[in-house]
Amino acid sequence: MASKRIDAGTIIKLALWSLAVGFVLYQFKASPGDIYGWIANKIAGLWSWLVGSGLEYMMLGAAIVVPIFLISHFRGRSKS
Repeated sequence: MASKRIDAGTIIKLALWSLAVGFVLYQFKASPGDIYGWIANKIAGLWSWLVGSGLEYMMLGAAIVVPIFLISHFRGRSKS
């Protein structure tokens, strides 16, 4: 597999996108660290929810859903 070369057009596009994103960040008085921190906080919140109530809800539902699935799955196999 041939690697794609980085040409002058790609460098110009990167420079223009960097300028545009930098301008927006400056207008909102934000930094890349703020954005990465926000993403990390969202992931940590999701993880906390999954380990807490989310996983509990999943296990409660699985106690009903999985047996029904298994019964219907094996019942369908026995007919064919």
